[in-house]
Amino acid sequence: MTLTPGSSAPSIPNAEFAVLPESEQVVRLESLARQALAAWHIAAPRLELIKYRENAVFAVAASDATRAILRVHRPRYRTDLDILCELEWMRALGAAGIATPAAITARDGVMLVTVADAGVPEARQCDVLEWVDGRPPGTLEGGIRASDDSLRDLYRSVGATAARMHEFARTWTRPVPFSRPSWNVETLVGDNPTFGRFEELVVLTREQRRLLTVTRDLVRERLLELGPADALIHGDLVPDNILVDGDTQRLIDFDDFGWSWIGFEMATSLFPLQVSGGFDAGMAGYLEGYREVRGFPERDLEMFPEMLLARGLSYLGWPAGRPEIASALELAPLFAALMTEAATEYLAARR
Repeated sequence: MTLTPGSSAPSIPNAEFAVLPESEQVVRLESLARQALAAWHIAAPRLELIKYRENAVFAVAASDATRAILRVHRPRYRTDLDILCELEWMRALGAAGIATPAAITARDGVMLVTVADAGVPEARQCDVLEWVDGRPPGTLEGGIRASDDSLRDLYRSVGATAARMHEFARTWTRPVPFSRPSWNVETLVGDNPTFGRFEELVVLTREQRRLLTVTRDLVRERLLELGPADALIHGDLVPDNILVDGDTQRLIDFDDFGWSWIGFEMATSLFPLQVSGGFDAGMAGYLEGYREVRGFPERDLEMFPEMLLARGLSYLGWPAGRPEIASALELAPLFAALMTEAATEYLAARR
């Protein structure tokens, strides 16, 4: 890791940054991103924001027409070792024939730099990835608008790719030391989940909060029966992170790559179809594709309703954990309504 020029600059408090309009936050993060790019061989870069969720992700266009992706990481979300292990995993996947963007090393050979800017709270980890062509078929919050046949075909491919990743992970020689997060009972539906506590959302009514808390406690009990979350998964196979370019499908954004259950990968991937419809077709396709490569654990399939609820409850907590992101707060009513309906159906089925 390298400290770039300007990394010692004092920064504003988190609370002050959090209340800025999102557009102003992005301007300040772009200023920091420009400082970070000084560590790479990129001539006269132009930056354009692609996404601002956990990280601020910018498209980088150089004067020689080459393109890349720069990530300004959320502070204290991942350690340096976490990120370097993520980048090594992506490199290994690429070498195994699973299409992912590779990291671009800086001038001094490192893949990660840390930069501070007076307008941004805390120094930020930054890395640069290869540009990947393609368009996502949908979004986390909007799902995928497509026919059942198209969804089945898409998710057959997603399931097969997930199976190839999981099979590769089983025999992969991990770097030492190795560190990645876990998506397990505690981090998903524990008292202090990774994404945030949904109980703190002001959009929830008292009855919704009671209903969701009861559901969370039942889901927690059930998932504890499942045993260790000890498979390495992508962790965020939502439509936003699947880029389709003709017949080619590439996976991006391995920020949540880590330890979990095989079934949780599918739950995350299919969750958006609860918004747009086509869930059954997507699940059928995913399982078909997966089983063409390797067996799908029956116990995970049995616990799939609980995994899907755990995924949804974690998403509901995300706006509480990221109050500075306007788009996160805008999603709170959608996720609250979706999870209220899902929890009601789940509890009714258990009676």
